[in-house]
Amino acid sequence: MIRQIHPADPRLKGCPGQPLLGAMIQGLAKTAGPSLRREVWLALTPDGDPAGAVCRTETGLWATASEAAAPETAAFLAALGDLPGMVDETLARLLPGGWEPRRVLKYQGPPPEEPVLCVPSCMALADCNVAAGAVPLEDRDDLYAELHLRVRRGAAQVVLVPDDRGEPAAGAASFLGEEGATIGFLACRRDRQGRGYGTAALMAAVWASLEQGKRPLLACREELAPFYTARGFVPAGTVWERGDGVTNRTGR
Repeated sequence: MIRQIHPADPRLKGCPGQPLLGAMIQGLAKTAGPSLRREVWLALTPDGDPAGAVCRTETGLWATASEAAAPETAAFLAALGDLPGMVDETLARLLPGGWEPRRVLKYQGPPPEEPVLCVPSCMALADCNVAAGAVPLEDRDDLYAELHLRVRRGAAQVVLVPDDRGEPAAGAASFLGEEGATIGFLACRRDRQGRGYGTAALMAAVWASLEQGKRPLLACREELAPFYTARGFVPAGTVWERGDGVTNRTGR
């Protein structure tokens, strides 16, 4: 059965399924508030144990479930509508088309050394993504607002690496779940590319995640996986994405 829960329900911490999606849903639950739509449901076994989780925000949905709970969870997702979002492979097989695979990777390299960083700034990270061509200019303010909310609620952290003048050259965000940290919005300004700043920002996000006691995770397109596997990440499954990639990566 599917039951709506309070975002602070402790059962959400032990929910089975894809770890990256679990971390995203847990992080979204931390940002719930009177002015924000953060609806969270659990799929429950007949004994009342968690078997899956679903989160819907103003613009998207995220879901993961065990094999046994997948049919009921997929039917529930279909009833919520064709929103952008991200689901695990089990659910994607049961849902209507439009889903594209994304490789899930987890960090399994040595702990990085403590990096030299700029003062954290959600706007500076949003600007890096615009300057890299990764996010349209018209989405910059929305990205900033979501990053700021997540950081303020303890559900995200931002890292920025400086160039030789001390200005932010590249950065990334980590969205914090109970055990995992999903790295996203890795971006290097176009005029700083080719100098190792992107790699430095990735490893800074890994370092910051490990400092929080979280397992670094990320999702990427197949053609980008070699960049990450060359830097200590290993395969950890697949998720399926539909629609607006900015929405999917932030959970806004």
